[in-house]
Amino acid sequence: MKKGLTLIELVIVIAILAILLIITMMSWRNQIDKARDAQRKDDLQRISIAFEEYFSDFGCYPPATILNNCGGGELMPYLDKIPCDPVTKEPYDYVPDSDHPACFRNFRILAHLDNESDPVIGSLNCQPDCGYGPTLNYGVASTNITVANPTKPWPSPSASPLASPEPSGGGGSPSPGPSGNLACDPTGQCNVYTDPQAAGCPVSFTDPVVCQLACDESSGNWCSQ
Repeated sequence: MKKGLTLIELVIVIAILAILLIITMMSWRNQIDKARDAQRKDDLQRISIAFEEYFSDFGCYPPATILNNCGGGELMPYLDKIPCDPVTKEPYDYVPDSDHPACFRNFRILAHLDNESDPVIGSLNCQPDCGYGPTLNYGVASTNITVANPTKPWPSPSASPLASPEPSGGGGSPSPGPSGNLACDPTGQCNVYTDPQAAGCPVSFTDPVVCQLACDESSGNWCSQ
């Protein structure tokens, strides 16, 4: 006759199952966060492109309230619908040019990424935030300014989440890649390289947002080292 589980054995089995369930839920939540963050990055990139096209036509960036109407068509024909945060359904934060209120000459569009360990946050100097609100840790900007508030100091090199790899052989300081010093490392994350070409990077970038989008898009954009 087979004996049933003892109380201690039953407790151990339940504990193991609980641990496995927690690990599964954490992994699932992490994937959900990454998917939402990818949507936010794509939304901001599309808005940025629409803003630049608007500027080409009018010589100024759009008015400060342009993003307030989620799903609206205020940016047509540059953008069919104005995207908003996939979770809160609130508009993304538009920080227009405060020096030229009559005709905005620059812009920032900001959002909150759930995955606060995303390396792109550090590359933008937006850790813990970009300097425009305690939850806004990611954004895009016009090419003539940085995403982070210019009054926000950059961390020391030792604290930077994007560590530069050592030069691969040869003397002297290697020159930057043809497009910049940002490239996709072998794990698919945008990183800083002293010499992207020497590290086997097929393409390099100056914009960390564009860089990370390319890393997420295809492993063919990743460096060999």
